[in-house]
Amino acid sequence: MPRNPDDYPLYPYSVGRHIQYHHVRPTGFPVHQIFLIRSGNGLFRDLESGTETILEPGMAFVFPPDRGHEYYPLSHEPWHVGFIGFHGTQSREILEGIHLLPSAPFRPDRFEECWREIGGIWHTVSLQTTNRQDEQVMQELSVTMYRLLLMLRRIVTSTGVVSRIEFETVRNDALQKAVGLINEHFTEPLLISNLAGAVGYSVQHFQRLFLQEYSVTPHKYLQNLRLQRALQLMRENAATPVQEIALQLGMETNYFIRVFRKTYGCTPGVMRNKLNEADET
Repeated sequence: MPRNPDDYPLYPYSVGRHIQYHHVRPTGFPVHQIFLIRSGNGLFRDLESGTETILEPGMAFVFPPDRGHEYYPLSHEPWHVGFIGFHGTQSREILEGIHLLPSAPFRPDRFEECWREIGGIWHTVSLQTTNRQDEQVMQELSVTMYRLLLMLRRIVTSTGVVSRIEFETVRNDALQKAVGLINEHFTEPLLISNLAGAVGYSVQHFQRLFLQEYSVTPHKYLQNLRLQRALQLMRENAATPVQEIALQLGMETNYFIRVFRKTYGCTPGVMRNKLNEADET
């Protein structure tokens, strides 16, 4: 934090590059946030509007402050995310002026440079020994923050159309509806054939479109959500029987154990012990 926040149009509030897990912020975050996706796939949900966004490698996403949201990985590959929270007297105006707000995921042309800038800011901040930054360091951070935003900016033509190559968002309402149904009902017995029928496709055509859009089959997408939820249940209550976890996920117990072992290389019981040991240390 700067000694006099009102003196800066932009300044970093939080920064890092980490493997991300499940985060829920019902009341939002106090400042604007930028997310850069390095590897893995994740889902970002706006808790106020219910909008869900798939975030994949090479994508960037900006989200406003004080707005409830949650996000979590969808793939078993580590979801490596660079993030920076920032504030300042002109933060919103600048974001709107360079067309990063309203929120919409996109692919910045200079992703690697943006990734390095976040790493540089993180390194600079980590070298400081006090909560209040030195005035000269703060000025440098403010300039770097502005440079990062300029590299992320999206160019708009005279007709108001964003000309930069955008994130290939789900343009098919049927697939959006299918993803919403999976996310809402993944803890219930759910058949892919029923999903396909609900959105008006044959099973084969639905699976082909889903795979093209998300690079994963609908069955695998559903399975990933269930396994992520299983790990969460194990962390929340170590005493929950495996049969109960399977039931809460809408899965038959033996099938759940078989899928879990194939994915993680051990049974749910062994994984639960590992998680408990890690929490104790």
